[in-house]
Amino acid sequence: MPVEERIRALANVHSLFVETRWIGAELSTIATQELAPYIEKDKKRVQIDGPQVLLEPNVAQAIAVTLHELVTNAVKYGALSEAKGQIDLKWLHKADGQLILHWTDVGGPAVQMPTRQGFGSRVIERMIGQLKGKARFDWRSEGLVCEITVQA
Repeated sequence: MPVEERIRALANVHSLFVETRWIGAELSTIATQELAPYIEKDKKRVQIDGPQVLLEPNVAQAIAVTLHELVTNAVKYGALSEAKGQIDLKWLHKADGQLILHWTDVGGPAVQMPTRQGFGSRVIERMIGQLKGKARFDWRSEGLVCEITVQA
């Protein structure tokens, strides 16, 4: 994936920071921006569900890049590469500040666990790792399930 697309994902989240005077960005807005092309084509194809969470800039940037990488993977190899594929993105924000993001990709081509770690997975792990969070990838035959946990 070209570097320009990653930069665009960061630019999008930065424009959200400007709207809040650099306080942060709302998670559902970040998610909707990243998945907008697929939501516009078919509203049933992408489900986004979670409480309102204002993410401080460092967390918002990491989540924006993570979602961008997950969307890119789904377009190339997963649910968004097939007409009937679906993405389900949910999150919960616990009282202790822990944010758990759950990405499910189904209906795409049969998935096999990669034999090597791809660039996108490394980007996600490093971005989330810098926040002392965790990224877990479950490569199921029906699609990727990814769980991201960070303090937010």
